[in-house]
Amino acid sequence: MTNEQVEHIEYDVIEELGDRVEIRQYGNLKLISTVASDSDSAFRDLAGYIFGNNKQNIRLSMTAPVIMSIGKGFIDMSFVLPQGYDTQNAPEPERKDILIHEIPPKKVATITFSGYAKGPAFKNNKKKLEEKLNEKGIKTQGEFFLMMYDPPWTPPDIKRNEVAIEVE
Repeated sequence: MTNEQVEHIEYDVIEELGDRVEIRQYGNLKLISTVASDSDSAFRDLAGYIFGNNKQNIRLSMTAPVIMSIGKGFIDMSFVLPQGYDTQNAPEPERKDILIHEIPPKKVATITFSGYAKGPAFKNNKKKLEEKLNEKGIKTQGEFFLMMYDPPWTPPDIKRNEVAIEVE
């Protein structure tokens, strides 16, 4: 499966701030989410759900991006449900730690980068995004999160990743 074969969530670019930073408007997102001690476990649990490990044994298409928040000792990861699914008609999870939910429309600032998404790359791009938003006087809400668009086997130099945060 390549990135071109995966459904991507839509958004509108409100403003380009330079240095790979954009302000975007996202619509209502329908997600499946889980919390785990590491990203591999979280991904495996969510992938199992979309590959048919749900009460109806229904396979769902992969979407992009995978959305991840990193806390102290935990990872909160979400997949966007494919078009046509919502909290009312998505297959019921077998696992109690998989949550189906919606988040309302949001305005989000992002910085795009390639390479591996974790570790120094996340921290460095988070800092660059934070500096650009401070320079422009843009207020943020909540915590920074990561959006990853490509499968793990994608060469690092062409991977698309983003650090993001909600803005007012």
